Amino acid sequence: MPAPDLDTLRARLIRHYALLIAPAGIVLAAWAACRQLARVAPFHPEIIGPLAFIGAIVLALGAPILVRARFVRRVAASASVDADTFLAFEKGLLNLVLGSAYFAAAAYVCSATLFHFGGAFLAALYGAYYYYPTRTRVAAEARLFRVTGGRA
Repeated sequence: MPAPDLDTLRARLIRHYALLIAPAGIVLAAWAACRQLARVAPFHPEIIGPLAFIGAIVLALGAPILVRARFVRRVAASASVDADTFLAFEKGLLNLVLGSAYFAAAAYVCSATLFHFGGAFLAALYGAYYYYPTRTRVAAEARLFRVTGGRA
């Protein structure tokens, strides 16, 4: 089987990444601007804060480990993984991890305590940084899962 075109895989993953992270960033920026223009009353920060904190931690740290382990078990017996299967796995992982940014945005919008917002924001930053599809990361993952050519 031919080797996959890693630049094409990476480009598709970066596009998916940008489409997922941009709305959360826009919400954070827009809400920061609105807070400066007018005083906005907090919306149940005592409930939303802890939920956003826990949700962001779970999505950025815990759930990706379980999803990755499930994928590894599924493809362990295979000699190689098709590029389309690998791309679907990576996109699903991005969907999961970047959901933590929406929890951080919710904590900010609802005026959660600094502890809850800060924790959710740091978890979202970790997820966004760690799972960003760099050339090195995509190549290492493709090598690890023995990705073979496909449409990608």
